Amino acid sequence: MKKWIVIFAVAAAAALFGGAWFWATHPPAYVTDAPKLIDHHFVVAGYTVTWVIQLSYLTWLGLKWCNQKRAAERLDEGKR
Repeated sequence: MKKWIVIFAVAAAAALFGGAWFWATHPPAYVTDAPKLIDHHFVVAGYTVTWVIQLSYLTWLGLKWCNQKRAAERLDEGKR
């Protein structure tokens, strides 16, 4: 299970980076001047950083949960 969580986290980070790169290099049609373009880049960067932090925390919680589950199974096997 631990391998799948890490693989999912890496894939999610790659997808976020790819999406941010796409939106940074292909600004929307409403962006017509430099200040709006810079504001757009900051919004994209802010959302990307936020999602990376949230997914990293979720991955950390998942790994911690797997370790606790494994430790509980070992403890149950020791009691038998």
